[in-house]
Amino acid sequence: MEYALGTVLLDSRPVAALAAQNGWWRLDRVVADVAEGGLRAMMPHWSRLIGTLDHLPDEPLPAAARIDQPRVLAPLLYPNKLVCVGAVYRDHLEQMNLPAERWEKMPLFLRPPTTSIVGPGRTIRIPWNVSQFDWEIELAVVLAQPLRNATEAQAVAAIAGYTVGIDFGARDLLDRGSAIGIDLVRAKAQDSWAPMGPCIRPAGQIAAPQDLRLRLWVNGELKQDSTTANMLFPIAEQLATISHIISLEPGDVVFSGSPAGSARSESEFLKPGDRVRAEIEGIGTLEVETYGDEPEAQ
Repeated sequence: MEYALGTVLLDSRPVAALAAQNGWWRLDRVVADVAEGGLRAMMPHWSRLIGTLDHLPDEPLPAAARIDQPRVLAPLLYPNKLVCVGAVYRDHLEQMNLPAERWEKMPLFLRPPTTSIVGPGRTIRIPWNVSQFDWEIELAVVLAQPLRNATEAQAVAAIAGYTVGIDFGARDLLDRGSAIGIDLVRAKAQDSWAPMGPCIRPAGQIAAPQDLRLRLWVNGELKQDSTTANMLFPIAEQLATISHIISLEPGDVVFSGSPAGSARSESEFLKPGDRVRAEIEGIGTLEVETYGDEPEAQ
């Protein structure tokens, strides 16, 4: 049975759910020894959970477990760390008129997760003072095991699965002209700017993570169309490198970089009411909508 895992809102609380057989199902009513709650608490026991799900009989799931009209949340509420890697794709560097080659040091930054991570729907806030709001589709990698000073083989073995991420940012808030360099907090780490989901696809279901097609549409118009084969730093190397800088823990997420086609390259930025659809082959489709806010009353 092909399946994925996520988190839905039921009775005002997050509940782990199974996406399978053209529907959503309460995980605690499909697998007997699963506790109630969101998917995040189950990450340390991921291998056992996947082993159980992989051996479920190929027959209809119990009707009592079905979730009708679920409100789908981000699959993990919340990782201890969301690490974002940049300057990874050849085509993205070429589009920015930069050499399409590996940098001496792989660029990365941390994004505050509990307020920046959201799920599908009308969830993306564009602040009133932002005029260059940008999009970037990213393959998001979820960890099931701790990593510290890891080899690439150890990094691959620690992957729980993959989901779809979109790295939103405000190009006009980067503040490149300041004396201390760019401001990644204001420009890349604000509330709601890291949607992910709708599900986590277990790593065992993805035979070739370095050969996945990524596409992103804005209001139905295709903007990004590339493949993870264009990565200069493959996923295993990304994880191993990060683990030599900071410890990675079960449930942590890595946004593994974005290909060509961002708004920056076209100078055509997002505005409130725009719809963004991001799709990664074999992983899923994440659909979000932007909305605007007003300055707070003084």
